[in-house]
Amino acid sequence: MTLSRRIARFLSLALLLSIPLSSFAENVTKFGDYVIHHTALPTDILLPEVARAYKIKRSKNRGMINIVVQHKGKGIGADVNGTGTNLNAQLKHLEFKEIKDGDVTYYISSFRVTNKETINFKVNVQPAGSGKTHTIKFKKEFYTR
Repeated sequence: MTLSRRIARFLSLALLLSIPLSSFAENVTKFGDYVIHHTALPTDILLPEVARAYKIKRSKNRGMINIVVQHKGKGIGADVNGTGTNLNAQLKHLEFKEIKDGDVTYYISSFRVTNKETINFKVNVQPAGSGKTHTIKFKKEFYTR
């Protein structure tokens, strides 16, 4: 199974069909030969079996980030760390756990959210074998009702 198919499989398992996919669109950031896929979503939309398999707590008050790193089309490991800051300047330290699924490695972090909370994420990614750290920034508004 190709890397793109594995990423698609995970994302399709993670999203319920009743939720508009456009509101959880995957983002891609490129740095030369490196491609970093990053997605933020509420954990309550995960299917129960997916949440159990990856040990993610499903809750309307929890969000998660999923990071996948590719180099020349192949999934690679990375050192991933980051923070999230809401509009009240409250800092959320993101602790990423590594999940390997065949030839794809996911970096997942979950965190508490409140209704209509917008979080500005700053995630640092140092791909394995690279001496350079790449920073991605994005924001996501979460709804808990």
